[in-house]
Amino acid sequence: MTGTPSEERSNEKRRAERSAGASEADRAVRVTVPESVVDVVGAVLMDLMGPFEVETPQTVKAPQTQDASQTDDAVRTEDARLIDDVPRTDDIPACSSAGASVRMTPLRFFPEAGAEPATEEILAALPEGLVDPGLVLVETVVVARDWVEGWRDHFHPIVVGKVRIRPPWESPPDTPVAGEGGPSPGAAGAAAAERRAGTRASLRDVVINPGLGFGTGLHPTTRGTLQLLQVERSRGARGPLVDAGTGSGILAIAAAKLGWHPVLAFDKDAAALVSARENVEANGVDKVVEVHKTDVSNAPLQWFAGSTVLANMTLGPVSSLVRKLRDTPVSRLVVSGILAGTQECELLNEAEECGFSPGRRLYEAEWVSLELVPTVTGEPVNFMGS
Repeated sequence: MTGTPSEERSNEKRRAERSAGASEADRAVRVTVPESVVDVVGAVLMDLMGPFEVETPQTVKAPQTQDASQTDDAVRTEDARLIDDVPRTDDIPACSSAGASVRMTPLRFFPEAGAEPATEEILAALPEGLVDPGLVLVETVVVARDWVEGWRDHFHPIVVGKVRIRPPWESPPDTPVAGEGGPSPGAAGAAAAERRAGTRASLRDVVINPGLGFGTGLHPTTRGTLQLLQVERSRGARGPLVDAGTGSGILAIAAAKLGWHPVLAFDKDAAALVSARENVEANGVDKVVEVHKTDVSNAPLQWFAGSTVLANMTLGPVSSLVRKLRDTPVSRLVVSGILAGTQECELLNEAEECGFSPGRRLYEAEWVSLELVPTVTGEPVNFMGS
């Protein structure tokens, strides 16, 4: 039965809208892993595929895998803390044993259109020994292109020391936040409001667009590196700084706003460089921060001499950087992207062979961020004069 002309026009309009909606779809990559390794997998694969969303976990029967080791809750607390004692030697747990129930959590990633990595590339990106490949399910799903709006729900301002990191759609720190603009009950309330306003105004404002997912401040490794950077060993002027594997440029930008000058940032990933340069310009530090396309092996040694060096990468490139700087007089290294336990000890052994001693360490979840300071005649350099 044929409808009226107006009904036909309405039907045509709805069909056109559905067609347009179908074109406004994209392919997401869903990676399902044991719940115990979600944080690590998310952080590692975010560098490969961009932002992700965590879906509802499900309980399934686990196939044959290696036994999980016990972890020390005294160190792996949810709140990060500085530790100056000996490194941990226990490993990060893998998965449950055969036949046991295991919680599996899907992570949905949103790579650029046409840039979805192959399953083999995704598996190869995961740290060795973290999870049995048989427990990793990779599939492609069709999603609407409104995922950026969904990502906004996960990205809010955070404060690390004297730095406040926010997305562009959030207010700067000197703008009153919701709930602080109303009347205050008496002098005590007014004083509290004044203290809050003073605290916000003293924070260094760092604006990061999370669209490409190259470092947003949400991950423990970024927070750990930034926190250790602010625990200075010298009370003098802040000098040059190098940010290796800069990603979004978040650490280089924060360092520039904290007073380090000049700042050299480099990365080998073209998409990361686009993100970094846009963020550097948006933060008004393009006169202080230079962004270069290169990798650890090709970065000129003269960049590092006398500099504070930041390296929030994975174990491989961090170890390569430590070896590269064996005979280079750097101020100190602040490194992260290292799993506490076996990777931590491996890096510390490598650092000792290359003339560096461990300084402060910061543990959060499975990760450790740490200082490496030059050693002179078998003793760490004393920057504090005491």
